[in-house]
Order: sequence, then structure tokens, then C-alpha cells
Amino acid sequence: MKFVLLTQYYPPEVGGAQVLMSSFARELQLQGHEVRVITAVPNYATGKIFDGYRNRLTVRETREGIPVFRSWVYPAQSARLIPRLANYFTFCISSLLAFSWMGNPDIVFVDSPPLFLSLTALLIARLKGARWVMNISDLWPDAVAESGMVDSGVLLALARELEKFLYRSADFVGAVTEGIHKILVNGKGVPESKILFLPIGVDTQLFQPRSADQALLSRHSLSGKSVFLYAGTLGHAQGLPLLLEAADRLRFRQDIVVAFVGDGPVKARLLAECARRGFSNVIFADPVALTEMPRWWSISKAALVTLTDQAVHQSARPSKCLPALSSGVPVLFSGRGEMARILSDSQSGIVIAPEQVEPLVACILRIADDPALAHGLGENGRKLCEEQFSWHLVVQQWLADITSRINADPSRIVSQRSAVRTSRR
Repeated sequence: MKFVLLTQYYPPEVGGAQVLMSSFARELQLQGHEVRVITAVPNYATGKIFDGYRNRLTVRETREGIPVFRSWVYPAQSARLIPRLANYFTFCISSLLAFSWMGNPDIVFVDSPPLFLSLTALLIARLKGARWVMNISDLWPDAVAESGMVDSGVLLALARELEKFLYRSADFVGAVTEGIHKILVNGKGVPESKILFLPIGVDTQLFQPRSADQALLSRHSLSGKSVFLYAGTLGHAQGLPLLLEAADRLRFRQDIVVAFVGDGPVKARLLAECARRGFSNVIFADPVALTEMPRWWSISKAALVTLTDQAVHQSARPSKCLPALSSGVPVLFSGRGEMARILSDSQSGIVIAPEQVEPLVACILRIADDPALAHGLGENGRKLCEEQFSWHLVVQQWLADITSRINADPSRIVSQRSAVRTSRR
């Protein structure tokens, strides 16, 4: 089949959506399908367009053998509504410049959020006579409403009407977690027959247990230290001040370091707070390419993954957990819901209640002082990824599902394409 993947976020940016879409594209191609990607010029999470992409309306390139079309976007890091909407809507419009370049796909696959980008996918699919999949990585506008970013009842009501329209219009609606799947069926009224399940996976060849990277330890003066690593977007939803509070209580342990690798809207605030309080047991490193992250996991005692205590996070599976687990590194998870259950059931991490600093400190000390426990949890995590979450297995199962559904009811795509051909005569 021919796929067009439409996403606002893609490497060289770093983040969960970028990993999902690039890994999905790569695996589709490896399994024999034609793939093209339409995305924005990179600007996340700094709010600045990356070097090499500035002052260009469109950019065509190839990444990992996959054709990529990039179009201009208004860059915005601010959580304020107007800049954020400008960021979303400029890409929704500019991405249409790829219309001729994309050819005639069988499937248009769009990753949401942002919710509005699905309108672009709908338009493209209808004009091209293709099926389209609206893949839900985060439930909008639910998450927006709970975060407080938008407090206008009118705007939220309009967003909910748009959401309903898009669910009705999509040929398939994707869910990346079991929780989202249940909400789509029970809370959003999406028919079970429309829903495809595409959980976040991991490259088990790239991320695997390895000996500590001595050069990295030396570069950051971490030799002899127990490193507890947070890797990913430094955003509001993660409740990252909790990790600084934990570091404050761990000052008496000179061998324990909390490390942040990444960027995002709260990074400046975290850096300022560390400077104000004189932390010597916290380090920050700039985001690195996915292929560089195994070096960081090789020097880490455990991954730190935190979420704020919001209902919308009950159905979350933070993608940053899997590379750590696949690398044989246990996860200390401060949160509730689906990821907490996965870690507990597989005995690959330790789960604590969200936004609770003392239990987090106790878990860090426990892992630092019990190498056998850390090793056992890490082995369980590696096994879990090999058996359930390798990208090859995840995409193989997804392809089997969508192919069987299309083969069972091929009439719609045929009729769509016939209508498009007729309209062009």
C-alpha cells in the first residue's frame, strides 16, 4: 500500500510524537510499503526554526530512505493561546502545498494532536480518493480543557463539535493506548469497528543493555555516580519541579545525580531554580538524536518518568519509558493509570503516586543501594519490550488489522476514487 503520513512533529525534533511517527514510517517501509511524510519545518520544542530550514516555504529531503516534505510553520514555544493556534493553523494550511508531491496514496495517516490537522487530512483524503486514519496520541480537547490552557466555554464547545465531526468522517480512528481506546468507544461514541490499536513501540536493536559509556561519564563528570535520568520534553504536563524537590532532599548523597536530557517550555524555569538553590547534584544536557540516547541509558541507574495528577493521564503511556526498559534500565514512575499497570504487572519498574516527593526519594535510594533489585527490574523490562513492544511486531499487527478490514469492505475506497476520477474529467 501507499501511505502518506501527516504530522506536525518529526525528527530532527525530539519527542514522543517524533519517535512514534518516524518509527512507524520506517517500519512500514521495511515491511514493503511505500511511505511519504508531510511535516513542518523543525521548531519543537525550542520555538525556533532549526538551522538549515529558516526562511524557506518548503523543504524536500530524504530521511532514512523516506521522502519527507516540510512546509513553513509559525514557530511558538509559548503556552499562550494565540501563538499556539498560529503554530497549528499555519501548518494546517501550508501542508497543502504537498498535494501534488504526495502522489495518489491508499492511506492518509494523521497524528493528533493537534486536532485541527485532521481537517487537512480529511480534505487530502477526499480529493485523492484515499482512506484516512485519525490516530489519537492524546485526547483533545479533553487534555486542553483539563490543563486550563483554554478557559473559554465557547471555544471548547466548538472544539468538541469539531472532534465529533472528525470521528464521524474518519475511515478509521487509531488509539495508542487501551485507555484511549475505551474512551473513544464509551465516551466519544466511536464504533468499535472503526478503531485501530497502534501502541507506542521501541527499537529493540538500537536500545539494548550495554556497558557504561565511559566517554559520556567523563564529559559530564559522572564517574562513580548513580545517575537517575529524565529524558524527553521538559513540559508542564510532566510536573518536573517534583524532581528538583527530590534532588533537594538527596543533597546528603554525593553519589546520586538527577540528570535532565531534553528541552521544552519549562527548561529555563528549572535552570533558574537550580541556580537559585545552588544544586550541585542536578545536571542538564541538550536534546540529542535518538541514536545517541543508548549512550545515556548505558550510564543510568533508572529512568525518572513523572506526570501531573490529572485524569487525562490515566490513559497515558509515556513513550520515554520504553527505550529505558529496552535498555535494561528500570523505570521509576510517578503517576497513575495504564503505564503504572504495565510496569507493575511486568515488574520492570517501581510505581509511586503522582506529585509525592518523599516516596520518590525513597525509591531513588532503594535503587541506588540495591544493585540486584535494579538488575532484576531491568531484565524484566528488556523481556517485556522484546515480547510485546518491538516496533516490528507492533506495526506488523497493525498492518494485519487494517488490511483485513479493507479487504472485508473495499467498496468505499473504490467509490471514492471513482468519484474523484469522474470529477476531474
